[in-house]
Amino acid sequence: MVQVKRQDRRKVYEYLLLEGVIVIKKDMALPVHAETGVKNLEVWMLLRSLRDKKLVDLVFSWQYYYYYLKAEGVKYVRDKLGIVEDVIPATFKKADKKFEEDVTERRGPRGNKPFGRGGNRGPRRAEEQTETTAQQ
Repeated sequence: MVQVKRQDRRKVYEYLLLEGVIVIKKDMALPVHAETGVKNLEVWMLLRSLRDKKLVDLVFSWQYYYYYLKAEGVKYVRDKLGIVEDVIPATFKKADKKFEEDVTERRGPRGNKPFGRGGNRGPRRAEEQTETTAQQ
């Protein structure tokens, strides 16, 4: 059992509440967690206890732990921090429509078609057919 200072626990909970997800490298000897400034082992132990309470989901991939905050976890962390309900994690917010606008700006020189070859080549062949029939 690792005892975590109140201020360190608060840092981890605040980061988790703002982002909605926290990533921990599976290296318990790592002196400090990069995003929170708390010992990596302490961050891992805090989130492991939240997982045991079924407040976060865990995904483990390529030696990294990904902890995602659930709706029940948001309520719990808000209560622990004494924060108003106006704070919403970034993973709970809807995506901006800027992404769709950026995709339309990245079109090729031929207008609506994307860069590269392929796609519908029908009209081009139809033009060739009309030229051959016009010549005859």
